[in-house]
Amino acid sequence: MHAIAQHKTISQLRKGETATIVGYASGEIPLKIYEMGLLPGVVFTMKQRLPLSGPVCLHIKGNPNGVALRRTEADLILIEPLA
Repeated sequence: MHAIAQHKTISQLRKGETATIVGYASGEIPLKIYEMGLLPGVVFTMKQRLPLSGPVCLHIKGNPNGVALRRTEADLILIEPLA
């Protein structure tokens, strides 16, 4: 596994990119993140990024529903982009 400093966050992805969640940038993660199923090992695709620090919309592999996160929440989730 790479050092945490090398990982991106969800908010750094571009529309259409796919990544795997590898951890969190803080020990204090809102319960909402866990309840939405955004756990380490989950693969997702960035579906939409709204402008002006607006929310991001994700599609989690194997889940028919989309997930929307505030940009501040997306900054807490560390990812590893997939090629």
